Amino acid sequence: MKKIILLMLLAATPAVTMPAWAHAKLISSDPAANAKVKPPKLIKLTFAENLEPAFSGAELTDAAGKSVPVSKSVGGTTITLLPLTLKPGAYAVSWHSVGRDTHRMTGSFRFKVTN
Repeated sequence: MKKIILLMLLAATPAVTMPAWAHAKLISSDPAANAKVKPPKLIKLTFAENLEPAFSGAELTDAAGKSVPVSKSVGGTTITLLPLTLKPGAYAVSWHSVGRDTHRMTGSFRFKVTN
């Protein structure tokens, strides 16, 4: 009898659910990974959730691995890089993100600038 009452109480109790937090994963970029593009005026990375600006960012490097100076902005679900002028060649974007779940994600992608 005690088991039946316990089962009835459990069935009547609303389920407690935890929020389904996803990590701040990169979902798109412009230029896209492996794209061949004219010199872009900006590089935009879009993530699956809002970013913590103090803990998220990105770097741009050339084919030799040398850092390319850019202005950076982190807000909402995006990281934006504003390069001055990119010469033809290969580039890599390395990023790190932290969302409200506090898990750090990292990644990188490459693209090529053509004339």
